[in-house]
Order: sequence, then C-alpha cells, then structure tokens
Amino acid sequence: MAKTNILRRFRDDKSGSAYVLAALSMMPIFGMMALAIDYTNQDRVYTDLETATQTVALHLAKRVALDPSGIPAEFEEEGKKLLEALVSEPVTYDKFAVDVDSGKVQIIAKSQVKTYFMHMFGYEHLDARVQTESRFGRKNIEVAIAIDNSGSMDTNAAALGQRFKSRMDSAKDGAKTLINVASDSVANIESADIKFSVVPWNQQVRVPNDYLGSGNKQDAWWIDWEGKSVDHFRYLAPYKTTNSDGANKGDMFYEMPRRQSFWPDAKSREWVYYDPNKLKDVLPLTPNGEGVDIETLKKKDGIGIVTRKDVFDRFKNASWKGCFDHRAGKYREIFDAPNPQIGNSLYLPHFAPDEYDRDTRYDYYGIVRRINYIDDVNSESDFAGYDRDNLNSTSWSDNQHLSVRYRNSSVFTPQDIMRARTFNTPKYVGGKTYTNNITMGYYARERVGPDIDCFVPPMIGLSSDVDGINNNKKDGALAKTIDSMEPEGATDLSIGLAWAMNTLTPWEPMAGAGDFEDTEKVLVLMTDGDNTINFPNDYGYGHSPHGYAVDDPYEKGWGLSGPSSSETANSMLDDVSKAMCTNIKGMGVRIYFIYFGSTKYSTRAGKLMDHCASSAQSAIWAKNDVDLENAFKKIGSDIGKLRLTHYGSE
Repeated sequence: MAKTNILRRFRDDKSGSAYVLAALSMMPIFGMMALAIDYTNQDRVYTDLETATQTVALHLAKRVALDPSGIPAEFEEEGKKLLEALVSEPVTYDKFAVDVDSGKVQIIAKSQVKTYFMHMFGYEHLDARVQTESRFGRKNIEVAIAIDNSGSMDTNAAALGQRFKSRMDSAKDGAKTLINVASDSVANIESADIKFSVVPWNQQVRVPNDYLGSGNKQDAWWIDWEGKSVDHFRYLAPYKTTNSDGANKGDMFYEMPRRQSFWPDAKSREWVYYDPNKLKDVLPLTPNGEGVDIETLKKKDGIGIVTRKDVFDRFKNASWKGCFDHRAGKYREIFDAPNPQIGNSLYLPHFAPDEYDRDTRYDYYGIVRRINYIDDVNSESDFAGYDRDNLNSTSWSDNQHLSVRYRNSSVFTPQDIMRARTFNTPKYVGGKTYTNNITMGYYARERVGPDIDCFVPPMIGLSSDVDGINNNKKDGALAKTIDSMEPEGATDLSIGLAWAMNTLTPWEPMAGAGDFEDTEKVLVLMTDGDNTINFPNDYGYGHSPHGYAVDDPYEKGWGLSGPSSSETANSMLDDVSKAMCTNIKGMGVRIYFIYFGSTKYSTRAGKLMDHCASSAQSAIWAKNDVDLENAFKKIGSDIGKLRLTHYGSE
C-alpha cells in the first residue's frame, strides 16, 4: 500500500517538470550559440582572407605593370608568400595566375576554419573562399593642355624680387614641365601610351591643315562649306537677285519685321531690319529640323546665295587659316560626332563679316574698331549714288539713308547704318577688296580678309613627340607648338575648352584619340582672366565664334539693342563655358583648371573654376610663375599616378 502511494504521489507531483523541460530546451539554444560563434569566426577569416587577397593582387598587378618582362612563376611565388603571411589560417588555391601580357592577376583562395562547437554536430570545419582580380596601369593616357594666349598674358608674373617674366613665358615653361613630369613618371611602364595635345587659344583656336582634309585641301567632309548648318548664313543672309520691276534687287530675300514705326509696312527686305536669330525660322530645313535643306534653298526663285566658301574663294591675298565658329543649336555645347546628315553637327569655318566702310571724318567708332576688307557698294547691291542736292527727297536712295555722312537722321541712326552695311550680303559678290591694318591697343598687324581675326598660333592634336621639351633645340612637335605661343587678343574660354575636348574624342574633327572605355583622359585649362567680348553692343570688331553679342546669339532675350552691359555679355560666355565643362566631365574626362594671376581671382573666374574643375584639388590658383610651375608639376605627377590606378577588380 505504501509503495502504491509513493508511485501515485510521483505521478501527481508536477513541480519538477519545468526543470526537465528547461534542460531539454537548452540543447537547441546551445546549438544556436555554437553556430553563431563558429559562423562569426568563419566571417572573420573570410574578411581577413578577402583583404589579404586584394592586397596581394594589387601589389602583384602594380609589379607586373612596372615590370611586364618578369617571370609569372616568380610573381606567383612572391604573392603566395605574402598572402600566407597576412592570414592566420592555412590557405589553398583554386587559382593563382599572373598574366604579364594583359597585366591581370587572378586569385581564388580558400581556407578551412576549424569549428569550436559544430564538430559535435558533425561539422569539423567551415570553408572561407574568396575571389579577386586586379590590373594596373595598362590604360593609355591622353592629356589636352589648353593655354590662354590672350593679350593680358604679356604682363609680369615673376615672384616678388625676381626679374621680369611674362605670364606667357611662365605658361610655356609650365606646359613643358607638365609634359616632362608626366612622361618621366611613367617612362618605365610598357604596353601603354601617353600623348599630349596643346591648344593655344584666345578668342579663337586655329586648326592646322593636317586635320582639315587630304593634301591640305581644307575639304574635310565635317567642315560646313556648303551651308548645311542653320548658322552658316547667319551673317550671309540670302538676297534678292531679280524682281519684276528690279526695285528690290540686292535687298534681303526673306522679309523681316520692321524695327521702327516710321514705316507703315509690317515687314521689310531692307538690311537695316535684318535679325540673324529670325533667319532659321524662314530657311527650308531638313526633315530632322537640324540643318538647312540646301538644295531646296538653291531652287528658290530669284534667290542669291553666298556661302562662306564663296567669300574666301574671292580673295587672292588672303585665305582661311583654320579657325572655326561654334556649331549650331544644341551642338554648340556638346561633343557628339559630326554627322553629314545633320547640318548643325558640322563645323563652321570662321567668318568675320566685313564691317561698315571707314570714314575717319564721320565714323564715330574710329579707325581702330573696324574689320573692313571689302567695299560696301558693288554691282549686285541696289545701293545707288547719293544726290547731294536732294537729301530731303521722300524717295531716298539706299546710299542716302544708309550712309553716316548723308543719312536722313530722322529715319536711321548711325547704329542702324552700321548694322545694314555689315549685313549687306551682295557686297561679297562684286566690288573691290583691299588690305587694311588692324590696330587694337598696342597691337598692330597687317591682316586682310574674312579670317582677319584668326591670329592665334596653330594647335596640335595628340602627339607623343616630346623631343625638345627638355632642351632648347625646339625640334619636337609639342615643343614647337608651345614655343610658338604669343599673347594677343581677347579671352573666350569656351573656344579653348571646345577644341581641347575635340582632341580627346576618337571621332572627327581631330580623330586619333582612344576610346573612352580604355583611355584615361585629362583636360588642363589655364587662363589668367575672365571671359571677355570686345565691344558687345557694336558692329565693330565685336565678332567672335558665337557671332556678335549685340545680336543675342544664345537668345537670352536682350532684343535688338543687345546686352544691357559688358558684364551681361561676358556672362553669356561663362554660361557656355560652364555647360561645356559639365558635358566634358559627364564624358569621364578629368578637368584641371588653373587660374593664373597675382590677385585672387574674380567672382566670375572663381565660380567658373570651381564649376569646371573635377575636384577641389584640381582647381588651382597660381599667383606667380613659381606657383604656376608647381601647379603644372602637381598635375604632371597626378597624371603619372593615373597610369598606376587600379581599374579592374572582382
């Protein structure tokens, strides 16, 4: 009976069941803790192994880049010893390969991690396996060096206490230093090239004949000699050749809205009313809308067309020297390849319009502010002789009301007359031409023709001809280009940026550059001042690759009176330069921007530099020749390091 009671009490007593259940539940908790400890240890070994293999792969890739003639087996042995010294666990390899031809190092390594607890569950070890690949310094490098050649570069740049040294001479020395340092820093790296282009610029850039067509014919397909770009005729508007009564011969072919209320008609063919921005709205365009349908234009009844080639062809004592205006439309600020089917993508040969004939007695602009190489009156124009005895007649001849001396002042202002004479296309068909001396400030040059303001030294595309950089023989192509630079003219950073970038693209107009995917590209721009337009509200030596500022070429809303101030006009060039920089950086090009001046850069130049430079370190202010030399040394050193930049990994 007693035994039965004991069993019954044990059966009914539940006070110890919690301990039994707790003991049983500890088993999975202990297992999870053991798993966590062992997996954490595996992660630690994996991380150590991954770091070690990447370090070794980078080290060997750099060694191969510096010594591509080395023996692969020796590189591999060196790498394994280094890797095994970096990790605490034994290492085995599924792959350890060094390819000296491609410079590629591939490592697949693994290590077995001994378990602390999981062996009780049948797992004696865990695997840590990593894979990495590295390659160094086998990319080609292309460097475009764009140097300001404007007139202010003739000022002194020497550090305090030093003898006079011009900014131009300092820039020449600096450019050579950059090429020298960059070349020397990669001289022992084989299987890759480093090339440089040098682009002297002021308000123009001059492209040598080598790039402009076969046999120096200047007939490359990407040059718009025919008139396919909507901007080709901007200052050569089509004119009227015939009319039933002959009254409008020589006037504009396309009518423009009148600008003065004196005349009752809404539109006129008089040149005084011509608005270059309106021409693209009346020209026949190609189906894509990005170019002129030149064949349709030629078939217009009674139309007279003068192309830029026609103007240059008429000169025997002057020729086109290789300067270009900016492309039309969206192509002004981007760097897409030219396309023969898209007129606006073609490159416009620079054309400086002939401005109003000089009259030292009545031309208040003065003789120094006029590009004048052709007579304003000729056989194709309806400009007639003036009648001194009938100046108050209600039927004036063109010459009467389009002459500063004989105008009826109640009808046209002197500015109107400058405008009409500048735009008068028929004058390029007949009449006399003559040589004139351009005098700007303390510069004087004998120049003539429609490329009269193309006087910057020729640029050079990508070249590895560095002979003469280290001596005074001046026998290398790059050295000759640098030594040819002279300070003169105004400042337009956008033209320097445009053609420096053109040297870095593998397509026309320069061609010859490497693909963006396998080439490091660097653009170095040096300037000593702000963007500047000469006489922005005049038709007097104010033409630039953008056209005349007074004509509002980027349609900022200035109207026919032009920009409200020089600062407003110059800011237009800043905007274009900034847009170009944005697009250049977007294409993967590294920009170094050097501002060179004894005083801290202006607000405009500073903002432009900060916007254009790829980083704060590549925006450099050089106060004097010593700073400039150091700036170019720094850039050359940076470029050398690019050759040893790790650019392949897994």
